[in-house]
Amino acid sequence: MTTAPRKDRLIIVSNRLPFVLDRSADDQWRIKPGTGGLISALLPVLRDRGGVWIGWPGVSGDSDQIRAVFADAARDAGYTLVPAFLTEEEIHEFYQGFSNEVIWPLFHDLQSHCNFDPSYWQTYREVNSKFAEAAARHSTPNDFIWVHDYHLINVATELRRRSVKSKIGFFLHIPFPSLDIFSKLPWRFSLLHALLEYDLIGFQTLRDRRNFIQCLRTLVKDVTIYGKGQVLVLKAANRELRVGVFPISIDYNAFAKEAASPAVREKVDRLRERLPIRQLILGVD
Repeated sequence: MTTAPRKDRLIIVSNRLPFVLDRSADDQWRIKPGTGGLISALLPVLRDRGGVWIGWPGVSGDSDQIRAVFADAARDAGYTLVPAFLTEEEIHEFYQGFSNEVIWPLFHDLQSHCNFDPSYWQTYREVNSKFAEAAARHSTPNDFIWVHDYHLINVATELRRRSVKSKIGFFLHIPFPSLDIFSKLPWRFSLLHALLEYDLIGFQTLRDRRNFIQCLRTLVKDVTIYGKGQVLVLKAANRELRVGVFPISIDYNAFAKEAASPAVREKVDRLRERLPIRQLILGVD
């Protein structure tokens, strides 16, 4: 018996897709599984329930061949893969620029590494609009759109402009800075108002949520916050949303299975032979 497709799908929107492209010796595109904390955490979710994953394929320009490669991968993955293509200029100003020369260093208290180039902000908004357009095109009002990380804070704003009725959530995978640090951002008001367009905002730690709320209370008028515990209710600009703390996890069973595989065991034994009678510490950064 065939199971009917779910009417309430999960639409994940992130900077990168969970697969990376690689050009082979015969000049053909191939894909392989991506790595990183975001992919490790989210991949089991879509694998178990299906849905859509929208993201940048990691190369510049549009290509029918790339679309075909991801369409083939989607058949095996069990969910739909939607590439969001970027130009070289967009990669430079959105990804390398605003995302990694403004937001990432500032949110990690590295203000001396920031480059507050106004052109970066304009391109950031344009690329967020491009991701929002893809989400609007591939979703229905019954779907839940889940946007991830600092690259795409403005996506909900763009979705609301398109009159998208789906519930929209956002999760920040990096720290949210304190008020004194966040106030150094020239576009601080725009980003705060962009976050208020979501229905649910998730942070990794209580400190991150506390910093966010302090910024709201200081920089945004007529904000009411009530409740206690893991999830708080926030009212602003005639909208009600929820702000919570959801420490992200991994697929433990998948990692345990990989650790017990013969290939990994062989490498562990070889390492212990080379470095006998020592305590070994592994760091993954």
